[in-house]
Amino acid sequence: MSEGAWPIVSLGELIASIEAGASFRCRETPPEADEVGVAKVSAVSWGRYDENESKTCLDASRIDPSLLIQKGDFLISRANTVQLVGACVIAERVTKQVMLSDKTLRIQFRDPSLKPWVLHYLRSREGRNQIEALCTGNQESMRNISQKSIRQIQLPLAPAEERDRVIAYLDQQLSCLQASIEIFGTIQAKIKQARASILKAAVEGRLVEREANKSNGRLSDHSSSQDQHEGIAIPEGWSIHQAKTVCNSIESGSTPSKEHFRDSPDEAVPFIKVYHLTFIGKLSFWENKPTYVSKEYHSSKMKRSLTIPGDVLTNIVGPPLGKVSVVPSKSHEWNINQAIARFRCGPTLMPAFLAIYLQSYQAQSWLASTSKTTTSQVNLSISNSRLLPIPVPPIHEQEQIVAEVDRRFSVLDQVEATVTASLARCGVLRQAILKRAFWG
Repeated sequence: MSEGAWPIVSLGELIASIEAGASFRCRETPPEADEVGVAKVSAVSWGRYDENESKTCLDASRIDPSLLIQKGDFLISRANTVQLVGACVIAERVTKQVMLSDKTLRIQFRDPSLKPWVLHYLRSREGRNQIEALCTGNQESMRNISQKSIRQIQLPLAPAEERDRVIAYLDQQLSCLQASIEIFGTIQAKIKQARASILKAAVEGRLVEREANKSNGRLSDHSSSQDQHEGIAIPEGWSIHQAKTVCNSIESGSTPSKEHFRDSPDEAVPFIKVYHLTFIGKLSFWENKPTYVSKEYHSSKMKRSLTIPGDVLTNIVGPPLGKVSVVPSKSHEWNINQAIARFRCGPTLMPAFLAIYLQSYQAQSWLASTSKTTTSQVNLSISNSRLLPIPVPPIHEQEQIVAEVDRRFSVLDQVEATVTASLARCGVLRQAILKRAFWG
């Protein structure tokens, strides 16, 4: 297990064939028992084959039994982000009829017993470095690796008996690590549920003590104090208004043609896209830097989609819908694209409270019910966005609710940061285990 002890071979020497999938017209939901699906790239992205990450093939004449994924298949993504292109799995559980897509490859080995060895190596840092060096494409969001490049990957090949010992070691160590990762995943799911519960209570008037209930000692979470308006439970003293009556304007953005985009902020304006929005009410440029449009185009064509501090942004094209962000107080001029709606609040509605409501189950359910779904997209019109029923408390209650949501979310943020850091350490430990196995 020391470096140089095993011969280095190309992956092409071990491969009998590589089978490519195809592109199909699909419905976005997974197939039912009597239907045939097509694997999404996410089916092979996260360490295990997930057959539920699939779409339903709508063209029965193009169903090809030879493309159906079988138990034991070695699958690898041909196209994905730079971090996930070349992600690979061995299909351990197969209960649905799911075909390979044009972005997923199946590798057949001359010796099938090599599959776990190759799987672990391609997940090691050395394997990932080669994959990322061999993939092509000039965008972080989409890279490709060809069959020829896959065959060029170099890896150490131990004798059969040593391979068995190394794989047994890896299975033992990585299974313990995976158990920890699953526990952290469960915690993350509970944090998400807690956020949803806080948002639901906030927009129903059950999160903070209300003035109307202080005299009799009751908290506002008593259902008897609530009425139903537009299908939304609200307490006494609140009212329901359509968005267009409590917002000064509700507009979508627009997207200029390519010649108006710029690579730098010089003489240009940041252009906000859906992936800059988040599910926690804030804009994020951490993973995706903003693009820019010329100030000339911005001033003449895009004034209606200009943002100012306090504007509430949400995506009206998905899936998924439900990303919501508030333009911060110290922001420059930004423009939004046509997939984003901009809510500019009037004097009776706080932007932070509107952001809370837009993230809640109540608002998301209403928006989903009024949107139109095609085979690949969910679209919500601006005209329907303006009809969104919004529960509006008195301003002083909005301030209290916003403060309490911020307080509770800050606690969850701390827990989530700890979990995220622990998961990152698990990733480092995984790579240390793989390095020890292959290089000693």
